[in-house]
Amino acid sequence: MGSVFSNLILDVEDLDRSLAFYQSLLDLPVRCRQSVDGHHLAYLTTGQTEILLLQQPRHEQDPGMERSRGLVIKFRVKDLPTVAKTLKGKKVPVLQELDMAAVGERTFLVADPDGYAVLLSEPVETLH
Repeated sequence: MGSVFSNLILDVEDLDRSLAFYQSLLDLPVRCRQSVDGHHLAYLTTGQTEILLLQQPRHEQDPGMERSRGLVIKFRVKDLPTVAKTLKGKKVPVLQELDMAAVGERTFLVADPDGYAVLLSEPVETLH
């Protein structure tokens, strides 16, 4: 049986703050929002994959949880220099400055509101 990656679940401290990043800054559509027993959820769509943002009730949150621990979420974007400028203007923490590679892909690494590393990339157009 083959496996298919279906969704990514991110434990977030503040759902509205995370939505401001993923929906407003990265333009990911929200499929639905719901609350169940004090848990607040938002389902974002990106291609064939879904991202679930999950805010636990305050008494269940672990304030010492290290969220970055090697996880990097990668998105392809259009016009990376403009996206990078917008994110910097919104004071999004930059983990690695814009790399305008001549071949392969351009990259820009930032942290989301919970410290998850988000790599934004754009393929470099090559002339043949």
